[in-house]
Formats: sequence, C-alpha cells, structure tokens
Amino acid sequence: MRNNLTFILIYSIATLFLGGCNSVSKEVYPRYADFPEVRTLSQVKAISCDSVYLRYPYRVEIKDSLAVILDLHPESCFLHAFTYPDWKYVVSFGRRGEGPDEILSAERVRIISPDSVWVLDSNRRQITRWRISASSGNVERAEEILLDERLIRTLDFCKTNEGFLVTDYTGNYRYHVLDAHGQIKESVGSIPTEKVVADDGRMALAQAWRSFMDYNPENGVLAMVTQLGEVIEVFNLKTGEHREYYGPHGEPLFHISQGYGLPIGIMGFHDVKVTEHLIYAVFQGISFKKIARSEKQGIHLPDGGSKLYTFTLTGLPVKCYELGKPVCGIWVDEVKKLFLATDVFTDNLITRFDFCLLYTSDAADDLIGV
Repeated sequence: MRNNLTFILIYSIATLFLGGCNSVSKEVYPRYADFPEVRTLSQVKAISCDSVYLRYPYRVEIKDSLAVILDLHPESCFLHAFTYPDWKYVVSFGRRGEGPDEILSAERVRIISPDSVWVLDSNRRQITRWRISASSGNVERAEEILLDERLIRTLDFCKTNEGFLVTDYTGNYRYHVLDAHGQIKESVGSIPTEKVVADDGRMALAQAWRSFMDYNPENGVLAMVTQLGEVIEVFNLKTGEHREYYGPHGEPLFHISQGYGLPIGIMGFHDVKVTEHLIYAVFQGISFKKIARSEKQGIHLPDGGSKLYTFTLTGLPVKCYELGKPVCGIWVDEVKKLFLATDVFTDNLITRFDFCLLYTSDAADDLIGV
C-alpha cells in the first residue's frame, strides 16, 4: 500500500486506447478559478483494526451501523465488514479468484441495507448483492446481475431504486441508466470536452475522461469528477438539470504516442460523495511529469489526494480543506460534522477528520460568475 503511484500511472496509460485528438482554441464550458475559502483540518484520529490486514484500502461505504471497506489489491478477500461507529470486525467476503462464487476484480461497493450490499466486479461484467449479519458474522451471496453486453468494462456504479447508474467508456455518452437486470434503459449526456475528436479517437477520449461518480437518491443529484484533469459534472435526475465546470487544471490531457494515448496533465480527483447539502471530492493535482521524475529518482510519491473540495449541489466551489496527508476514498457524515477517509500510505484503515464548520445553504451560487 506504499508504492501505488506507479500502478496508477501504468494503469492510466494502459487503459487509454488508440485514437486521435486535436486541440482547439475555444472555451465552451464555465470555469472556477479558486475556492472562496481555504481551511486546514487539524483534528485527525486514526482508526485501525488488528483483526484484518488490508493491502490497499480503496473505498469505504457506511450505512447505519454497517461499514464495508474495499481492498483494491487483496491477498484473499476484497471486502471487509465492520460495525459502525465502533469498528468491530464482522466478516470478510468477496474472495478473490476465478471460481463461480469468487470475484475477479472489485471496483466499488454500495450499501442500501445489511441485506443489500452491492459490489461491482468489472472483469466479470457483473454486480452482485450480498447479505451480511453483524450479529452472527454470516455473509451470503444473494444475487448476480449480469451487465449489458454493450457496456465496455464498467469501472463505477451507483444504486437507484429502479436499477443502476454506470459510467460509459464508448466515448458516445457520459453515463447509462440500467434496469434491475443490468440492461441499458437510457444513455445520457456526452463528454464535455473542448477538443475536436475524430471518431476513431472517442474510446481514447473516454478512457482519459474516466470519472468517479456518486448519487444521492434523496435529492436526485449525481456527481461525476475526472481522475485526470479537474472537471466536475452535476446531473439532477429529478429536475433534468445538468451542469459542468472546469477547474484551474482544465480537462484531462493526453496525446498519442506509438499507438497509445498517454496522459500528460495531472492526476485529478480520487473520490466523490454527494450528501444532503454538498458535494465532496478528494483532489490530488500532481503532474505526470513530477510523478515520472520522482519514479526515476526512486522516490514513490504517496497515493491519494491531500485536499478535500466542497461544491454546491449545482457544482460551484465552496471550500477547500487542506488535509495534511493523502487520502483516497471518503465517506461524509454532515450531522456529526466529520468525514472518514481510507488511508493507503500507513497501516491505519481509516482516518477521521472533524469539520470546524459545515456549509448548509446554496448561497455560494452567487460567489462566482458563470
């Protein structure tokens, strides 16, 4: 869990496909230049658990009294359940392997209830549902949903009442709405690029625009943030409103070299969470030039982002929290004024940060012009 920037760099390069992309000097999408307020979060508490060892605690998901941590590179199981908020170990599940009840790769976990814990296996092209009993420590694989064959290696998903939302990698859309059986009901949006892209370069563009997503069914807000560059998109599924904003680093950048699309900009966002009042996103901002230079010098930069950005539910910047350490996946509790983050650089599973103040209105909509 210490030397993972090399993996991220290789993964990003390997997943970009052959294609063509030419820059054009136009600005179509609105931009934010900075955050109205910057704060430092100094109240930190490390949460560890001696009952289980995780090599790369990538995501954390919590619902009521159940918490699940996803290990991206496990020795045995991808997922580990704990009680919340006391973090007592319950059970590990989602064994890594090629067997019929095993998982090839776990990308994301979503919790609706202890009887409805959903896990995306991108290599098997399926989403599975699990039942977990915290009292007995039992876990059951309850359901398998095969994803539509038209989808290209889905890397993120959200659960809705009717089915799922998944990211698109054909380059033709932004995301897909799936029914309860994993079939495409609707394909939505397009990549908000300011570049002219040839048809044979759309898959390369889609991979460069690989985004993390989160959906809040209470307010109907779906947020997407780019892994490369600095772009946030907000879809309100109740009103049909859609907004996108470029940050100071702009859209994901790449060029074609020897048949491959190579990222040449920055590592951007690492995770996003939509709550009742705000959108929270972890941001890194380290350039690939610095990453490559450090690797040549034998220096392994810590993975994750050391800034937590907050946006309104319409995508405008509110605050930037300086964390003082890199984190990866996040979960936010606005009521208790804290957020939890997975820590891939130390032996702690989770780091807790306490907010000094939470923003709970839409007044920031008037802070910048668009």
